[in-house]
Amino acid sequence: MKMTLKVSLLSMGLTCCALWGATLQATELGDVDAGRQYAEQYCAGCHDVATPNPMETGSGIPTFAVVANKPRVTRTSLVVWMQSSHPKMPNLMLEPQDLDNVIAYILSLKKN
Repeated sequence: MKMTLKVSLLSMGLTCCALWGATLQATELGDVDAGRQYAEQYCAGCHDVATPNPMETGSGIPTFAVVANKPRVTRTSLVVWMQSSHPKMPNLMLEPQDLDNVIAYILSLKKN
């Protein structure tokens, strides 16, 4: 009986932690709609931010869908990329909430 109770409590604890972690992760990602609006206003001059299909453009500038679907693209990799300077990109200084929102939007374009 004690063993069954311990296993049940452990299972409940792991389930609660997993659910809490998923909720926390979703909260940290930002607002997808606000990210799309920001991207349309500030990023669409160079990137195709609206096409959901991952297709390369003739310009060599990746669409947001291409970026989202690259192997190993994560929230962390996008944070690092967007906070580092690159010769072909302007030196962006996004507010933390805008950064979270744009990243949430990019990741929303990821195909499983």
